[in-house]
Amino acid sequence: MLHQLKLIARTRFVSTLFRYPPTGLQPDRLATYITGLLERRHLNLPVAEVGCHLGGTSILAYRALRRNGWDSTYTCFDTFGGFMTDHFEADVALGTPSRLGKMFSLNSEGLVREITRHHGCAEIRLVQGDITRVPDDSLEPLYAGVLLDIDLSEPTYLALGRFWPRLAPGGVIYVDDCPAEGDWKARVGYKRFCEEHGLLERYEYGLGVLTKA
Repeated sequence: MLHQLKLIARTRFVSTLFRYPPTGLQPDRLATYITGLLERRHLNLPVAEVGCHLGGTSILAYRALRRNGWDSTYTCFDTFGGFMTDHFEADVALGTPSRLGKMFSLNSEGLVREITRHHGCAEIRLVQGDITRVPDDSLEPLYAGVLLDIDLSEPTYLALGRFWPRLAPGGVIYVDDCPAEGDWKARVGYKRFCEEHGLLERYEYGLGVLTKA
């Protein structure tokens, strides 16, 4: 009940609580991501963000693209309720602290919709669900850019398996939370995918990066 009341309050007071886009991406990673998208705006193809939390990164990236001639679709995939239990518990076994399990749970699709509307980005598409299980028809045939901000190893690995074949020539995928050391294990999934597909691992400011020639 308390959880639901907090969520209702957050949604009701969006204009006060989320006056500025609530991005959780570190500044250097945010700059890298948006720059990468802008460098590919000429492709004029869809962009996907997996693990958008409250939508702040999406708002900033979408605005930047729109201001510079891009005219395609931006889709956010998220559970809008935190981690899937099986995925999180698997990473606890790899060293992720169990205290982080509820970190993104105070959220809903309705809340994120209100935040994006408040910032003039109602066109951002929201898809609720676990990215490892959402239907194929939720995905576009081609993407210019993808941000995987999932934090966990297995869903990162499986999401790469879904988006890499859909990445357009010249496109880029960024995987957040890939520093050499840290609580999150996205790097484990990124590294596994690269090894299995013969792809070069490349890191920028803690982001794993994949580009397609």
